[in-house]
Amino acid sequence: MPKPRPGTIGVSQDGHLWILAVHGEHDLATMPSLRDELENVFDAGSRCIVDFTDADFIDSTVLAALTYGHARAAEKQKDTLAIVAPTGGLPRHLITLTALDKLIPTYESRTEALAPDGGDT
Repeated sequence: MPKPRPGTIGVSQDGHLWILAVHGEHDLATMPSLRDELENVFDAGSRCIVDFTDADFIDSTVLAALTYGHARAAEKQKDTLAIVAPTGGLPRHLITLTALDKLIPTYESRTEALAPDGGDT
């Protein structure tokens, strides 16, 4: 069994677009970091993509942080939140199982999330 990777969040910004790249394992111990980053993003008035492509594990506290981010984004008309979680990974499974993908747009890849039509065809 592979050794668990500690949870980190890579933050990048291009104008009003923020990418929060979630790496490793995330749970109650790391959830405050994600919530703080979402707070910073929406305090600035922005568009945000939370990318779980490189996440090995998330729990319900991370889903709660995403729900918080959705609520913050809804406070301002131009703010948006989207999720990248490839099919087959644990994050996508939990996001789908809890129907969070019905609340927050969820995409297979960052490229799809960044498409002008949000990946819709």
